[in-house]
Amino acid sequence: MTTKTLDLSNIERKIFWALASLLGLVAVFYLYSVLTLTVAVVDRNNMNRTAHELASTAGTLEADYLAQSNAVTLAYAKNLGFKEVNAKFTGETGSKLSMAR
Repeated sequence: MTTKTLDLSNIERKIFWALASLLGLVAVFYLYSVLTLTVAVVDRNNMNRTAHELASTAGTLEADYLAQSNAVTLAYAKNLGFKEVNAKFTGETGSKLSMAR
């Protein structure tokens, strides 16, 4: 008669490798998370620097625009060939009142 006994050394070996692989997976996930967060922080810093550069460039361009627009006067425009016109919107100067039904 043969009796089957529980082979504890084989179960202990399986538990050890299961826990070791779980620990390996946790370590890989941790390293991936750290790498992802580091890359995100670097990207955010690059975007902030680019936004700051664009804002300062826009400020400079706006200052140049305002300086050039303030340099345009009526005499300068007439010198370029522009003429001043009187706008006429209606033929009559009086106003009329009407009611809609």
